[in-house]
Amino acid sequence: MTFSLPQILGGFLAPAVMVAILAGLAWKFSADARWTFGPLIAVAFGITYSVVEPRIGWPPTANVVYLPFYFAIIAGILTLADSLAKPPIWLRLLVLVILWRIAVRLMLGRQSPNSLPASSAEMWIDLSTLITVIWFLLFENLADRASGITAPLLLMLMSGAGAIVLALGWHIQSSGALAGSLALISMAGVVLAAISRRVSFSRGFAQMIVAILQLLLVHGYFYTDDTLTGAQQLLAALLLATPLLALIGDIPVMRTRRSASRLAIRLIPAILLLSLICAATARDFFRAEQTSGPAQDE
Repeated sequence: MTFSLPQILGGFLAPAVMVAILAGLAWKFSADARWTFGPLIAVAFGITYSVVEPRIGWPPTANVVYLPFYFAIIAGILTLADSLAKPPIWLRLLVLVILWRIAVRLMLGRQSPNSLPASSAEMWIDLSTLITVIWFLLFENLADRASGITAPLLLMLMSGAGAIVLALGWHIQSSGALAGSLALISMAGVVLAAISRRVSFSRGFAQMIVAILQLLLVHGYFYTDDTLTGAQQLLAALLLATPLLALIGDIPVMRTRRSASRLAIRLIPAILLLSLICAATARDFFRAEQTSGPAQDE
C-alpha cells in the first residue's frame, strides 16, 4: 500500500496539524479545553481513514474494516461527555468496558482467515478488555501526574511501533497506516505540551489514542493472513507490556527526583524495548522479502 504526496500531506499530516492548531487555540482561550481532544481526534482519524479506506460502508457490521472508523466516532462522543461531566473513575471504566467488549465481539464475529470457537473468542475478548483497561488507567495516571510531555510522547512511540508491527510484521498495511496517523496526532500532543504546561491529556487525548490503537492491534492480530511465529507472538506481548515500564518513575526512590530525571526513567526503558521490537520486526520483514518477494496487503 503506497500513498501519493497529496494523500500524505492531506490525509496524514494535515489532520495532525489541525489537532495541534485547534486544540492549541482552545487551550489559549479556555482554562480547561480537554473537551476538544475527543472530537478533534475522531475527525482527524476519520480524515486519514477516508484516505486509507476510500469506501466507508454502512452498517459498521458489514465489514470489520469499517469498525475502527465508527468506533472512533463513538469514542469521540463519549470522551467529550467524559471531559465535560467528569464522572467518577468507576463509571468511566464501566463505559469503556461495555464499548470495548461490543467492538471486539463485532470484530471477532467475522474473524478471518481462521475461525474461533465461542469459548476462545470470549477468552480473547476478556484478555483484550483487561489490557485496554490497564492501558487506560496507566496513561490517564501519566497524563494527570507526570510531566506534560510524558503521555503524548509515550503514545507517539507506542503508535509508531504499532504501525511498524502491523505493516511489516503482520502485513496489515491499512491498520499500520492508521496507527501511523495516531503517532502523528500524538506528536501534535507533544508539540502542545512543549508549548504550554497548561495542556492536560487526561479525560480526552490519552483515552482516545489508547482505545483506537488497541482496536487496530486487535484487527491486525486476528486478520493477518500470516501464521505468527513464536517470536512474533513474543514481540506482540512485549509491545503490549511496554507502557508498564513508565511506572518505574513512580517507585519510591524516584519520587524525590527532578521532573527531568523522572521523565528519562519513564521513557528510556520504553524507548529501548520499542526499538528492539521495531528492529526485530524490520529484520524479519526484510529477510522474508529476500526469500519470497514483496509481501501482499490484506
